[in-house]
Amino acid sequence: MFRVINSSTVALGLGLLIAATAGCQENNPLPGTGLCDLGCPDEGLADGNASISGIASVDAFFAAVVGFDKAALEVKAGVDAELRAIAVSLELDASASAADIRAALSAKLEGALEGGLKVKYAPPRCTVDAKVAIDASAKCDAEVDPGMVSVECKGTCTVDASASASCDASAKVMCKGTAPNLQCSGSCTGTCELTNDFTCNGTCNGECSAGCSVIGPDGKCAGECTGDCMGTCELKAGAECTGNCQGSCEYEAPDGQCEAGAEVRCQAAADASAQCDGSCDGEVVPPKAKAECEASVEAEAKMQAQCTPPSLEILWQWKGDFEDEDKAKFKAWVEGFRLRYAGLLAAGARAELVLGAGARLGDAAVNLLASLPGEVGVDLRASLGLPCALAELESVGTLIQSGSGALSGSVSAVGEISAALAGG
Repeated sequence: MFRVINSSTVALGLGLLIAATAGCQENNPLPGTGLCDLGCPDEGLADGNASISGIASVDAFFAAVVGFDKAALEVKAGVDAELRAIAVSLELDASASAADIRAALSAKLEGALEGGLKVKYAPPRCTVDAKVAIDASAKCDAEVDPGMVSVECKGTCTVDASASASCDASAKVMCKGTAPNLQCSGSCTGTCELTNDFTCNGTCNGECSAGCSVIGPDGKCAGECTGDCMGTCELKAGAECTGNCQGSCEYEAPDGQCEAGAEVRCQAAADASAQCDGSCDGEVVPPKAKAECEASVEAEAKMQAQCTPPSLEILWQWKGDFEDEDKAKFKAWVEGFRLRYAGLLAAGARAELVLGAGARLGDAAVNLLASLPGEVGVDLRASLGLPCALAELESVGTLIQSGSGALSGSVSAVGEISAALAGG
């Protein structure tokens, strides 16, 4: 999988190691260097130890590989937890496979509904803390001063509460919080209280003038209304509210300032980036560091990303022969499934991010090790650590392959559940 670098470099490192350790038996001709007994550590990457070579960029890379393996197991555990809960709700064994869950889910929907469940949602929101990228850059490159550099965000940056809550001149200032007087001039997440007859961009709970997709047990609309809705509206993600927004409103700050207590978001223009000192919802551009640090910094940022479960709008139409006494049970099941599927989508989104980090680390391994000859001869400790780094090549490949395999299975499992909802 990986290419071994020039054998003369290895020979040089081994020669220096032999010379130094031999000198330790003659009153240590290199006092103060700490080079005696500098053999490779007993514990390697397979044991979770990334302090292998003494070369900052190499050991930072090794730390990212170890972190990838741990993150892969953590993400897989999150996906498995949601799958177990869905399996049990379908009266399957908790250890049921994704294929078995898909079959049981399809059977449940076909028995009760016409056309299956219609699930609408915005993609899970995944954010990266700017501090993670800055700290990873400084760990890999000693020339990076964490207090003097910043991260750029291609997307939306949520300003850290401890920061000055401001955006640079190139970004649009967006606010998220309780709308002034409950009148939301942007998108409302949650419930919209309709004070008159209005079109509901979501699920109408109340009276519908025409074309309701789901009629509740009380005879009122509990689904999508093609006419006017009188009651409350559970909005689709990012929808506008023509009444009072009872949830969270995201709106553009009219004068560049948000209401007290509102979350401040700096939205970069399309195909551009803006300075970010908080969490970035989008692609992170780390501070400038050594080229050999790029992969490990990018991987650290993706592995520590946090993905928020999306709000789901679930609609359906009963089959004509589905018993009324079973409808309440089905609706209760749907509410539990809504939470589990939202969590599954978030876990799946994180799995894809971490899987991408693993692929980046695998591609970067060869280039990183090929750059090491430049370190030899400049720093004696680096020369001695080179053979130790080379000895860990097999473990690098093993850890990346193991983690990637686990994550690929998790992503496929999420796809199985989504396929069942789509009627596949």
